[in-house]
Amino acid sequence: MSGVKKQELELRVLELLEEFEDKLEAAPSVPLTGKILVDRQELLSIIKDINMLLPDEYQQVRFIKSQKSQILEEANNIADELINNARHEELRIIETARAQETEMLISATNRAKELVNEHEIMRQARVKAQELLADAESKGEGIRSSSYDYAEEVMKRVEHNISKILYTIKENIEELEEFK
Repeated sequence: MSGVKKQELELRVLELLEEFEDKLEAAPSVPLTGKILVDRQELLSIIKDINMLLPDEYQQVRFIKSQKSQILEEANNIADELINNARHEELRIIETARAQETEMLISATNRAKELVNEHEIMRQARVKAQELLADAESKGEGIRSSSYDYAEEVMKRVEHNISKILYTIKENIEELEEFK
């Protein structure tokens, strides 16, 4: 809007306001009340003319003001919807996190069981190895002891046999000496 046109509108608004004021001042008063009698249609006509001259921004403000409750209600509805959506999203995220937590706990528990089982298997293997080693050492000692006993018995038999043979040889030598 050009500057000249704007000034003309402002002047016209001022003229209408002056006319409004003049009508109020010229209106007859009701005795003892301080109130005046005015022609309603004349004053409404002036106000409508002023409203028509106001820039579009003022018209929009008046419209918004008249629609204030509807706009607030719509804004509240939108806010409620956003809050509900946020709550649903929060619940979804919490449920997803809980499901992931449960999965992780199950996985960790299974892994811990595997490690315990592996550890138990290793422990049992060590115990078995120690038992086998102790058994082998015991059997080895038994075999060694038995072999010494056997060797000693064989030696004693050999000694006994040799003793018999020596005795026989001595007897034979003595007999030979008698025959000489």
